[in-house]
Amino acid sequence: MRQLFQRGLLLVTLLLGFVFSITAQSTQMIVTLNDGTEKSFTMAENDRVYFENNTSLIVEQGTATDVIPLADIRKISCSEVLGSQSENAMANVSLTPNPVHDVMMLHNLNGVETVSIYSIDGRLMKTLETSGEEFINTEDLARGLYLVRTKSCVLKMIKL
Repeated sequence: MRQLFQRGLLLVTLLLGFVFSITAQSTQMIVTLNDGTEKSFTMAENDRVYFENNTSLIVEQGTATDVIPLADIRKISCSEVLGSQSENAMANVSLTPNPVHDVMMLHNLNGVETVSIYSIDGRLMKTLETSGEEFINTEDLARGLYLVRTKSCVLKMIKL
């Protein structure tokens, strides 16, 4: 299961469009750990984000390097930093219940958003429009690990 989760995090990064290097002028990245704490990074043009040996997420900012074990990561959220955008707006999106049986709900979306659900091997399983705070049917999904992508983040979902 741990290797499946680590592969899922790799897919998360690819889905977010990193391609292991952030080239936008300024990108806000928030890494939420399993214990609920968050590490926030404002990435500049020459900063890098990549995986090392399928065990760690490496964040290089100038001369500082942060190493975060993949097993400790619950969620990675990214967005371009805009003067009027709240950093907390993207960090507060959540999915309940998790693990999921037949229905789930996304909370704290910013208006109507397109939500995509991907299998752990990268296949698009479902796409829908939602404003959050409404039930999303997952009966048609098999048991397993899925990635739920919104405009501002990618969340891990376990389907029972």
